[in-house]
Amino acid sequence: MKDYRKTSKTLLNLFYAVTLFFSCFNLSPAQDTRSYQHGINFIQRPDQQWLLIWSSSGNPPTGRDRKTGWTHDVYYALINPRQPVIRPITLISKPEAQEPASSAITDDGHIMITMEDGWNTKRNVAQRFGIYDSRMQPVKPYPQMVHDGGHSGHVAAVKNRFVVFFSDEWIQGGGVDNLGSGDDVLANIYTSKGELRHTLPVATGNKSRDWWPLVGGSEKSAMLVWQRFVDGQTWSLLMMAVIDPATGRFIKKPVQIANNLEYYTYSVAYLSKPDRFLVTGTHHNGGGFAQLFSANGEFIHETENIPPVMREARIIQHQDGNKTVVAQAVKPAGIMILAATTDKLVFQEKISLGPKWSIAGTDGIFIDDRHLFLVGLSEKGLMRQFFEINQAIKEQQDSHQDTEFGEKAFAFPPSRLTPSLPVKSITEVRE
Repeated sequence: MKDYRKTSKTLLNLFYAVTLFFSCFNLSPAQDTRSYQHGINFIQRPDQQWLLIWSSSGNPPTGRDRKTGWTHDVYYALINPRQPVIRPITLISKPEAQEPASSAITDDGHIMITMEDGWNTKRNVAQRFGIYDSRMQPVKPYPQMVHDGGHSGHVAAVKNRFVVFFSDEWIQGGGVDNLGSGDDVLANIYTSKGELRHTLPVATGNKSRDWWPLVGGSEKSAMLVWQRFVDGQTWSLLMMAVIDPATGRFIKKPVQIANNLEYYTYSVAYLSKPDRFLVTGTHHNGGGFAQLFSANGEFIHETENIPPVMREARIIQHQDGNKTVVAQAVKPAGIMILAATTDKLVFQEKISLGPKWSIAGTDGIFIDDRHLFLVGLSEKGLMRQFFEINQAIKEQQDSHQDTEFGEKAFAFPPSRLTPSLPVKSITEVRE
């Protein structure tokens, strides 16, 4: 049964697995869009084209199987930024579910995809990975083990190393609807060929309960961000640490960077031009925030009272002159735009048109200085939206979006962009 599946050192029973499934997002089966699709990334190849990688129970998705539970496979599509067409290709297909997919690419062009996996495990669920080249040909293909019993893992690249940040264990009681929380978070560091170099216990033991680990990678360091349980509350603390993947040691040991955090509603990314880490999140009372840090984890600047970011929404960035323009999906629909320099964050605008996002994941790319292409996961399939922004606050009716669901291929309206290059075919790899 592929319900949301945290593990413990004791034997797991059916009640335990079902309880963990509902605890993560306080959702009933009919409401949980993650059972249709969950986990999405855009990865830029060395040739400047993009790969879209996501987990889905088919395209369009079918949702939870009544007999076998969740049934996600991992898919990819090559995206030409001048005409972003989505043509799903199956990469990984096994029984149970492989989700949420999280992906990163190293400087030498190797791509790691890691996911929580319910297939062929001893401890109900395992964190696994596979490594492929930029044409999605196998280097060290799935199924490779991060940790049997691991879950909720995400990956980032630091030069030619991968950092997989994942959870282990589950503790009953407290949290959303008194259904419990995660326990430990750890980081595994790999070469670009998938050789394990270091394992670092980040927050383990009986002193705290920690889970939903996210990671961003700079040129020399990786920022780890996760939530920490607060007894008697339905909100959490936001924790942060910075590690050196070359040595497997802390650059900055775990510290609290926010409180009153809405569960699961935060993101981290490295902004390359200003050489800064950006953390965004949503407070339990509904307001959003963004924080800027150095590559070593030193606090630089914070802005509060911005739109609340959407759960599992990735940070999108584009260099524009001497500043980095940042976009992110916000609640309940649309995007916000921030400008980041080496020492400051400035909120620029919110574009709130379009359908509501789901909690299953969103990511996107800048097509040029003013146009964005976002893809959200949903019960009906991949949901695409197009936005036009301005450096100054712009009238929302000037923005453009287009939405389609459940198709086999999607294309940007040709009149809006320069002529497209042909989409190259990629040989399907099916494990």
